[in-house]
Amino acid sequence: LAGLLNRAALGAAAQCLGLTQRMIEISVAYTRDRQQFGQAIGTFQAVQHLMANVAVKLEYARAPVHRAAYDVAHGSARADVSVSHAKLAATEAAALAARNSIQVHGAMGYTWEVDLHSFAKRAWTLDNAWGDRAYHKLRVADFVLADNAAIGAGATF
Repeated sequence: LAGLLNRAALGAAAQCLGLTQRMIEISVAYTRDRQQFGQAIGTFQAVQHLMANVAVKLEYARAPVHRAAYDVAHGSARADVSVSHAKLAATEAAALAARNSIQVHGAMGYTWEVDLHSFAKRAWTLDNAWGDRAYHKLRVADFVLADNAAIGAGATF
């Protein structure tokens, strides 16, 4: 059952990476098209910062997901903690992408005319699927705080 949980949580994390990427693409395209005060809203610094924060979270989530996929594929003893780390990083990125993308779109983000609402709902659902954040944080904490834990640059993550 632990292997099933790890594979399912890893799948959810990988989906979150794709959702995050797609929400960024939709939002950036929208900010190029939407005009306010005679110019595209993508030229406003506040809008740029919202999407830049999402892009940074996405990039920091990719490596843990790739590491978890490697650990699961090779049956590593660290697979549990790798998967939990990946799920935490990827769902955090997807949740931020949903929040900031809807902020950028305004009320349009919730309508059927924009696919964003479907991606945001999927991200919110995957956040609690196959273990919520509390569960995965506990798995990481148990690994890091174990009596025999090897802590350091090459051992922790």
